[in-house]
Amino acid sequence: MPGTSSRAPLLPACLLLLSACAVPDADRGFTPGGGVEPAAAAASGTPGPQPGTETVTAAPGLTIEIEWPLEPDPKRSAVIKAFAGDFTAQWRAVGTSGGDRSYAKGIDAESSAYMEAVTWVQGFLKDRQSARGVARLYALRVPSVMGRGAEADGCVDLTGVRLTDQEGTPLSRQPAWLKPPRAVFLQTAGLGHGDDGVWRIRLYRHADYPDERAKECTR
Repeated sequence: MPGTSSRAPLLPACLLLLSACAVPDADRGFTPGGGVEPAAAAASGTPGPQPGTETVTAAPGLTIEIEWPLEPDPKRSAVIKAFAGDFTAQWRAVGTSGGDRSYAKGIDAESSAYMEAVTWVQGFLKDRQSARGVARLYALRVPSVMGRGAEADGCVDLTGVRLTDQEGTPLSRQPAWLKPPRAVFLQTAGLGHGDDGVWRIRLYRHADYPDERAKECTR
Protein backbone atom coordinates (compact mmCIF):
# COMPACT_ATOMS: atom_id res chain seq x y z
CA MET A 1 0.00 0.00 0.00
CA PRO A 2 2.89 2.47 -0.31
CA GLY A 3 2.28 5.79 -1.94
CA THR A 4 -0.96 6.93 -0.32
CA SER A 5 0.45 10.39 0.28
CA SER A 6 2.50 10.79 -2.92
CA ARG A 7 2.05 8.51 -5.89
CA ALA A 8 4.13 7.99 -9.02
CA PRO A 9 2.54 8.20 -12.49
CA LEU A 10 0.79 5.03 -13.58
CA LEU A 11 2.59 3.06 -16.29
CA PRO A 12 2.01 -0.49 -17.54
CA ALA A 13 3.82 -2.63 -15.01
CA CYS A 14 5.25 -5.06 -17.52
CA LEU A 15 6.94 -2.17 -19.34
CA LEU A 16 8.85 -1.60 -16.10
CA LEU A 17 9.67 -5.29 -15.65
CA LEU A 18 11.06 -6.14 -19.07
CA SER A 19 13.64 -8.61 -17.77
CA ALA A 20 11.00 -10.49 -15.79
CA CYS A 21 8.49 -10.42 -18.62
CA ALA A 22 10.88 -12.04 -21.06
CA VAL A 23 11.50 -15.35 -19.28
CA PRO A 24 9.19 -18.41 -19.53
CA ASP A 25 7.22 -19.07 -16.35
CA ALA A 26 5.31 -21.84 -14.56
CA ASP A 27 1.92 -22.06 -12.87
CA ARG A 28 2.67 -21.42 -9.21
CA GLY A 29 1.19 -18.99 -6.74
CA PHE A 30 0.62 -17.20 -3.46
CA THR A 31 -2.25 -17.37 -1.00
CA PRO A 32 -3.39 -14.13 0.69
CA GLY A 33 -3.26 -13.36 4.41
CA GLY A 34 -5.98 -13.23 7.01
CA GLY A 35 -4.77 -16.38 8.71
CA VAL A 36 -3.68 -18.02 5.45
CA GLU A 37 0.06 -18.16 4.91
CA PRO A 38 1.85 -17.88 1.53
CA ALA A 39 1.96 -21.19 -0.27
CA ALA A 40 2.44 -22.64 -3.70
CA ALA A 41 -1.23 -23.57 -3.81
CA ALA A 42 -1.66 -22.89 -7.50
CA ALA A 43 1.23 -25.22 -8.28
CA SER A 44 -0.63 -28.11 -6.74
CA GLY A 45 -3.81 -27.29 -8.61
CA THR A 46 -5.66 -25.91 -5.58
CA PRO A 47 -8.60 -23.80 -6.78
CA GLY A 48 -8.34 -20.04 -6.44
CA PRO A 49 -10.62 -17.97 -4.19
CA GLN A 50 -14.32 -18.23 -4.91
CA PRO A 51 -15.84 -15.11 -6.48
CA GLY A 52 -17.55 -12.87 -3.97
CA THR A 53 -16.66 -10.65 -1.02
CA GLU A 54 -14.35 -11.92 1.72
CA THR A 55 -13.82 -10.04 4.97
CA VAL A 56 -10.36 -10.54 6.46
CA THR A 57 -9.37 -9.40 9.94
CA ALA A 58 -6.02 -7.67 9.62
CA ALA A 59 -5.86 -6.57 13.27
CA PRO A 60 -8.31 -5.84 16.10
CA GLY A 61 -10.79 -3.33 14.72
CA LEU A 62 -9.22 -3.33 11.25
CA THR A 63 -10.69 -5.39 8.44
CA ILE A 64 -10.05 -5.78 4.72
CA GLU A 65 -12.92 -6.43 2.34
CA ILE A 66 -11.73 -8.17 -0.82
CA GLU A 67 -14.05 -8.65 -3.76
CA TRP A 68 -12.66 -11.71 -5.51
CA PRO A 69 -13.38 -11.85 -9.24
CA LEU A 70 -14.24 -14.91 -11.23
CA GLU A 71 -10.82 -15.82 -12.65
CA PRO A 72 -10.61 -19.32 -14.11
CA ASP A 73 -6.99 -18.99 -15.25
CA PRO A 74 -4.76 -20.43 -12.46
CA LYS A 75 -1.80 -18.19 -13.26
CA ARG A 76 -3.84 -14.99 -13.17
CA SER A 77 -5.63 -16.20 -10.05
CA ALA A 78 -2.25 -16.68 -8.33
CA VAL A 79 -1.20 -13.15 -9.31
CA ILE A 80 -4.44 -11.71 -7.92
CA LYS A 81 -3.98 -13.59 -4.65
CA ALA A 82 -0.43 -12.28 -4.32
CA PHE A 83 -1.59 -8.72 -4.96
CA ALA A 84 -4.43 -8.94 -2.42
CA GLY A 85 -2.19 -10.75 0.06
CA ASP A 86 0.37 -7.96 -0.05
CA PHE A 87 -2.34 -5.33 0.46
CA THR A 88 -3.75 -7.19 3.46
CA ALA A 89 -0.37 -7.93 5.02
CA GLN A 90 0.74 -4.30 4.95
CA TRP A 91 -2.40 -3.18 6.75
CA ARG A 92 -1.84 -6.02 9.21
CA ALA A 93 1.60 -4.56 9.94
CA VAL A 94 0.03 -1.14 10.55
CA GLY A 95 -2.79 -2.52 12.69
CA THR A 96 -0.40 -4.53 14.87
CA SER A 97 2.03 -1.60 15.31
CA GLY A 98 4.72 -3.49 13.42
CA GLY A 99 4.23 -6.72 15.32
CA ASP A 100 3.36 -8.62 12.14
CA ARG A 101 6.02 -8.42 9.44
CA SER A 102 4.63 -11.05 7.09
CA TYR A 103 4.22 -8.39 4.40
CA ALA A 104 7.95 -8.66 3.70
CA LYS A 105 7.42 -12.21 2.41
CA GLY A 106 5.24 -11.00 -0.44
CA ILE A 107 7.66 -8.40 -1.80
CA ASP A 108 10.90 -8.91 -3.70
CA ALA A 109 13.58 -7.86 -1.19
CA GLU A 110 15.78 -6.46 -3.97
CA SER A 111 13.06 -4.30 -5.53
CA SER A 112 12.06 -0.67 -5.11
CA ALA A 113 8.71 -1.89 -3.79
CA TYR A 114 10.38 -3.42 -0.74
CA MET A 115 11.85 -0.14 0.49
CA GLU A 116 8.62 1.70 -0.30
CA ALA A 117 6.63 -0.77 1.79
CA VAL A 118 9.08 -0.68 4.70
CA THR A 119 9.12 3.12 4.64
CA TRP A 120 5.31 3.24 4.57
CA VAL A 121 4.93 0.91 7.55
CA GLN A 122 7.75 2.54 9.50
CA GLY A 123 6.10 5.93 9.02
CA PHE A 124 3.17 4.76 11.16
CA LEU A 125 5.48 3.37 13.81
CA LYS A 126 7.59 6.52 13.96
CA ASP A 127 4.47 8.63 14.51
CA ARG A 128 3.07 6.05 16.95
CA GLN A 129 -0.03 5.63 14.81
CA SER A 130 -2.24 2.73 13.85
CA ALA A 131 -5.53 2.31 11.99
CA ARG A 132 -9.06 1.03 12.49
CA GLY A 133 -12.01 0.56 10.18
CA VAL A 134 -12.52 -1.11 6.80
CA ALA A 135 -10.27 -0.95 3.74
CA ARG A 136 -11.83 -2.21 0.51
CA LEU A 137 -10.12 -3.84 -2.45
CA TYR A 138 -12.19 -4.55 -5.55
CA ALA A 139 -12.23 -4.69 -9.37
CA LEU A 140 -9.19 -6.96 -9.24
CA ARG A 141 -7.76 -8.05 -12.57
CA VAL A 142 -4.54 -9.08 -14.30
CA PRO A 143 -4.20 -7.19 -17.60
CA SER A 144 -0.85 -8.73 -18.47
CA VAL A 145 1.17 -11.88 -17.83
CA MET A 146 4.38 -12.16 -19.81
CA GLY A 147 6.96 -14.78 -18.96
CA ARG A 148 7.88 -14.42 -15.30
CA GLY A 149 6.36 -10.98 -14.95
CA ALA A 150 2.77 -9.88 -14.47
CA GLU A 151 0.70 -6.78 -13.79
CA ALA A 152 -2.19 -6.66 -11.33
CA ASP A 153 -4.71 -3.84 -10.92
CA GLY A 154 -7.19 -3.20 -8.15
CA CYS A 155 -9.42 -0.40 -6.91
CA VAL A 156 -8.85 0.74 -3.34
CA ASP A 157 -11.37 2.52 -1.11
CA LEU A 158 -9.95 3.83 2.17
CA THR A 159 -12.90 6.03 3.12
CA GLY A 160 -13.78 3.55 5.88
CA VAL A 161 -10.32 3.71 7.49
CA ARG A 162 -9.39 6.05 10.34
CA LEU A 163 -5.93 6.69 11.73
CA THR A 164 -5.63 6.13 15.46
CA ASP A 165 -3.00 6.24 18.15
CA GLN A 166 -1.45 2.90 19.08
CA GLU A 167 -4.18 2.35 21.67
CA GLY A 168 -6.87 2.60 18.99
CA THR A 169 -8.23 6.09 19.71
CA PRO A 170 -9.03 7.95 16.45
CA LEU A 171 -6.90 11.01 15.76
CA SER A 172 -8.74 14.32 15.89
CA ARG A 173 -7.41 15.29 12.46
CA GLN A 174 -7.50 12.71 9.69
CA PRO A 175 -5.19 13.00 6.65
CA ALA A 176 -6.50 14.02 3.24
CA TRP A 177 -5.58 10.66 1.73
CA LEU A 178 -8.31 9.02 3.84
CA LYS A 179 -10.98 11.40 2.53
CA PRO A 180 -12.74 11.55 -0.86
CA PRO A 181 -11.69 11.88 -3.58
CA ARG A 182 -8.11 10.86 -2.70
CA ALA A 183 -9.18 7.89 -0.61
CA VAL A 184 -10.45 6.06 -3.72
CA PHE A 185 -7.80 5.21 -6.29
CA LEU A 186 -6.42 2.59 -8.63
CA GLN A 187 -3.40 0.65 -7.42
CA THR A 188 -1.33 -1.39 -9.83
CA ALA A 189 1.64 -3.61 -9.12
CA GLY A 190 4.30 -5.36 -11.13
CA LEU A 191 5.03 -8.86 -9.87
CA GLY A 192 7.78 -11.34 -10.55
CA HIS A 193 7.62 -15.12 -10.35
CA GLY A 194 10.47 -16.41 -8.17
CA ASP A 195 12.41 -19.63 -8.49
CA ASP A 196 10.61 -20.80 -5.34
CA GLY A 197 7.26 -20.62 -7.12
CA VAL A 198 5.98 -17.47 -5.38
CA TRP A 199 4.69 -14.32 -7.07
CA ARG A 200 6.13 -11.26 -5.31
CA ILE A 201 5.56 -7.53 -5.74
CA ARG A 202 8.42 -5.70 -7.46
CA LEU A 203 6.96 -2.26 -8.04
CA TYR A 204 3.95 -0.12 -7.28
CA ARG A 205 2.14 2.51 -9.34
CA HIS A 206 -1.03 4.45 -8.57
CA ALA A 207 -3.64 6.48 -10.41
CA ASP A 208 -5.34 9.19 -8.37
CA TYR A 209 -8.48 11.18 -9.02
CA PRO A 210 -9.01 12.94 -11.45
CA ASP A 211 -7.13 10.37 -13.56
CA GLU A 212 -9.68 8.57 -15.74
CA ARG A 213 -8.61 5.15 -14.44
CA ALA A 214 -9.10 6.30 -10.86
CA LYS A 215 -12.55 7.65 -11.74
CA GLU A 216 -13.54 4.13 -12.79
CA CYS A 217 -13.06 3.06 -9.15
CA THR A 218 -15.66 5.52 -7.87
CA ARG A 219 -18.95 3.94 -6.83
